[in-house]
Amino acid sequence: MADESSRSSLKPRPVRPEDAVSLHKLLVAELPDIPADHPRWLARWSWQYRDNPFRQDRPAGWVLADGERVVGHLGAVYVPVIAAGRSAVGVIGADYVVSQDALKVGGTFAGLQLAQAFFEGTSGCLHMATTANEKTGAVFGRFGCRPVDWTREFFRASTSLVQQIRTCRGGANRVVRRLMTGSLGFVGKGVLAATYGLCRHRPALPVAPGCRLDIGMAPLILEAASLRTGTTSVGFAIARTREYLDWRYVRHPESANIRVLLVRRREGEVLGAATVFFDEQQARRLAYLEELTVASDDDTVMHTLICAALRLADDHEADYLICTAGRSDLRSRFWEYGFESRARSAPALVIGNLEGQAGLASADSAITGAVFHHGDMF
Repeated sequence: MADESSRSSLKPRPVRPEDAVSLHKLLVAELPDIPADHPRWLARWSWQYRDNPFRQDRPAGWVLADGERVVGHLGAVYVPVIAAGRSAVGVIGADYVVSQDALKVGGTFAGLQLAQAFFEGTSGCLHMATTANEKTGAVFGRFGCRPVDWTREFFRASTSLVQQIRTCRGGANRVVRRLMTGSLGFVGKGVLAATYGLCRHRPALPVAPGCRLDIGMAPLILEAASLRTGTTSVGFAIARTREYLDWRYVRHPESANIRVLLVRRREGEVLGAATVFFDEQQARRLAYLEELTVASDDDTVMHTLICAALRLADDHEADYLICTAGRSDLRSRFWEYGFESRARSAPALVIGNLEGQAGLASADSAITGAVFHHGDMF
């Protein structure tokens, strides 16, 4: 790697606050979904990287610079993680890009220099990329990261009345589900939708007896910090501590676009939580289902949260509710709720080998038991 790096005149260095203007120009030109509004992007960048409470004194990322102009970038988002019941610091490589000009000067090695700086500068952390494409996956693979194949797909559902009927009325009973997916079910859903439309009514949310559903602004998610799922004892997950949830949602610069859903027992115990983030993309309003966390994999609570999220997306005039599978064993539930699978060109999640991380499980056990939320995607 050292021989390859020496071929380029561009050398990586830690990102600096004064790189913001040049960095924004690079990201807007090279990556999709980067806000063109500089103040909006700057607020996100500062929150995500520089003001990250888990960064401590580590670099917030690395850049390739040609004078004052940034021509390459690989950011570092630090998060608390749990593997096999033990705590560690994870780092997500994000906004990984090299301009065409830099590729002309340094060839493909320019990108490898950034990756080498990232992995060397964050040694001791568990390395990840959560929105990896084929190129990112290949580069991270050279440093020992492995793709998680079931993150090759995500799920979405329209917010139409027909879809709400399908999810609310057909998600809890296997017989009803089968009927709704057949030709008679197609006709029946249309008739029900027409009836509901005439009555200006929507299907009732399936809240279990003795429970209630609360919906509020971002700070409500802090009450889910006590939620215990039991999955982290056997696999890998981002640790959803109160500090993490506060940074990830309450302190998010666009927290006004976040809504939190909690299912509780009547006496107040939280049984499940989800957040929905609303975003404008290419003149379409989309809703992202995040933080879908349920105690003991309770199917009833999960059904309630997904139905409530779908209705909330409709209330906010979103076209679709979008989410990841959560875990490989959860994909069948999204099929049952009537969501459609959408394929990606490469697995979204690549993760470093946990072997060598003190006291942590092997990579195989971590990947098998991984808990992956849309909210983890940077």
